[in-house]
Amino acid sequence: MKAVNFKQLIKIIFAAVIMAFLLRTFVVDGFIVSGDSMSPSILEDDYIFIDRISYLFSEPKRGDIVVVQPRSSSAKIIKRVIGLPGERISVSDIDGNLHLKSDRRDAGIVLVEDYLNFPYMTPNVGISEIKLDPKEYFVLGDNRFISIDSRELGPVDRWDIKGKVFFLVRIKSLSVKFLNNLY
Repeated sequence: MKAVNFKQLIKIIFAAVIMAFLLRTFVVDGFIVSGDSMSPSILEDDYIFIDRISYLFSEPKRGDIVVVQPRSSSAKIIKRVIGLPGERISVSDIDGNLHLKSDRRDAGIVLVEDYLNFPYMTPNVGISEIKLDPKEYFVLGDNRFISIDSRELGPVDRWDIKGKVFFLVRIKSLSVKFLNNLY
């Protein structure tokens, strides 16, 4: 076996640094979560990783957990995709359910949110009914009573979605969780 000389070692280290920079810039990013708007799915101080390229080849789906930078803010937030482009979303005053409607007069169908794991009520604050434009999404936090989301910030544009959360490290309990097939 041939020994690696110093110049080759420098080239290998340089190539590794460039690859790590490119991966971090264009493919994967990581964040420490601040706040409990996504609990119980994602808790404060969890470390999440997002996939930046999956939405280059497909559109966000209902139930995806995404990192978004809303129009009105410079901060990035973590939310769940609820409403898709072209849909009409309504938050019921009576039962707190989310309804998908075809038009204003339609009672709509109740959105079943199995990922919440318990009966949940969505408080009617801010926007209570909206028709999404093409390339607009309605996002909500799982902890709807404290979440600042599309009800207050408005819908998010497709280009405001920075990536899909795919991996979580729960630092407090030293556990790891892949976040695919959530819906």
